Amino acid sequence: MAEKSVIEGELRVKDILREKGMRMYELAEKIGVAPESLTRALQRNPQYSTLKAIANALGVHIRDLFREEEVSVPIVRGMVELKGKILYIDSLEDIYRLVTEVEKAYEEAEMSLPSRT
Repeated sequence: MAEKSVIEGELRVKDILREKGMRMYELAEKIGVAPESLTRALQRNPQYSTLKAIANALGVHIRDLFREEEVSVPIVRGMVELKGKILYIDSLEDIYRLVTEVEKAYEEAEMSLPSRT
């Protein structure tokens, strides 16, 4: 069975149309579809062929149809299992919370905490 490609990301077709002084119905006409069909396609997950036709009609690359997302990479990232519960760490605040949880677990188990040397 052939795999179906799924393309995700927020489209910026309306922004490009505005930049080029075009309207949606003009784009629909250029790619040979009804304006309603184009609107529906853009509200869902348009097929690659539709995106390619839109990009060609607008004179842009397909990647230009998508908003760029700023991806911030955390300085610290991890997960720790504590008493059967997975705790995720993505920040210094998460580490502080983890230390508090670990101290609490030691107290509940009536165990002394190891020294911090």
